[in-house]
Amino acid sequence: MATDRNWADSRFLRVTVVMLILGSGLFVSVQPGLATDPPIQISTNISPEDPKVGETVDIETTVSNIENSESRNVDVRYVYLRQSGNTIQRFDNAGTIGSGGSLSLPLSTTFDSIGQKQLEVVITASYSDDDSEVYTYRQPVSVDVTESDTRGDVQLTSTETSGNDIVTIQGDASNIGGTDVQSVLLSVADTDTVSPVAPNGEYFVGEIEASEFGTFELTADVESEAETIPVEMTYIVTDPNRDDERVTKTQQIAVETTDISQGSTQAAASSGEPPAGGRGGPGGLLGGLPVAEIGIVLALALLGATGYAVHRWRNP
Repeated sequence: MATDRNWADSRFLRVTVVMLILGSGLFVSVQPGLATDPPIQISTNISPEDPKVGETVDIETTVSNIENSESRNVDVRYVYLRQSGNTIQRFDNAGTIGSGGSLSLPLSTTFDSIGQKQLEVVITASYSDDDSEVYTYRQPVSVDVTESDTRGDVQLTSTETSGNDIVTIQGDASNIGGTDVQSVLLSVADTDTVSPVAPNGEYFVGEIEASEFGTFELTADVESEAETIPVEMTYIVTDPNRDDERVTKTQQIAVETTDISQGSTQAAASSGEPPAGGRGGPGGLLGGLPVAEIGIVLALALLGATGYAVHRWRNP
C-alpha cells in the first residue's frame, strides 16, 4: 500500500511539474503578442503667447519617440489641428521617428474673436515594423486671444495754423492703423475761446486706407488767450474680422498764428533786425530806396549845390 501511495504521489508530482512547465510556456508565448502603444511624447510651443484678433498664431508641435530599443521606429501617419471638432490644418504621412528622435510640425491658425480658445493636436502613429495597429494621441492646446491694436487710427499730422482772429488750420489726417477707415469728418470744437466759422468749420475727408492720409483745412474764431484749437475727429473703423466701429476723439492743435499783413515785421523782429526801410534801418529815411535811385538823388543834389555856388560867385 505504501508503494502504491508513493507511486501515486510521484505521478501527481510529475503531472504538477508538467502543468507548471506548460503553463509557464503558455504565458511566455502569449506575452510577446500583447500590443503596446508606441512611447510618444507631444509638446507644443505657441507664438506669440498672447495673439491678437486676426494675427497668425504659430503652434509648433514636436513629436518625440522615447523608445529605448533602437529597432522600434515610429511612423507618424496623420497630424490634425482641430477646434470644436473641426479640422483647421492637417499633415499626411508626416514622417518616421527613430528611437530617441523627434519630429517638428509647423501648425498655425488665426482667430476672428477675443477670448480663451481651446484647440487639440491629434496624431495617429504606429510602429514601422507593425502597421497592423494604429494608435491615436491627443494634445490639448489653449490660446488666449486679445483685442487687436492694429485697427484703423486717425491722427492729425503736419499741422500748421495762420491768421489772428480767424485762424486757418491745415494738415494731414493720417491713418496710422492697420485697417481702413471710412467717413472721416473733422470739425472745430466749440469752446469758450474757440468756435468753428465759415468757410470750413468742419471738413469731410472721407475714406483713408491703412498707412495713408488725406489733407484737410479748417477755420476757427480764436480768442487771444487760446493756446490750442480742439479738433474733433469722427470716423468708422473697418475690419474684415470684426464688426465696424464708430470712433470719436479730439486732438489739440497748438496755436501759432501769423498776421499776414505784419508778416515781414514779425519775421524781422524774430531775427533781431529792424524791418527794411524803417527809421532804424541802414540809410535812415533813404534806407528803403533802391541803390540806383539813391545815386540819382545824390547826383541831383550835387549838381544843385554846384549851380547855386556858381550863381553866388557871379552875383556877389
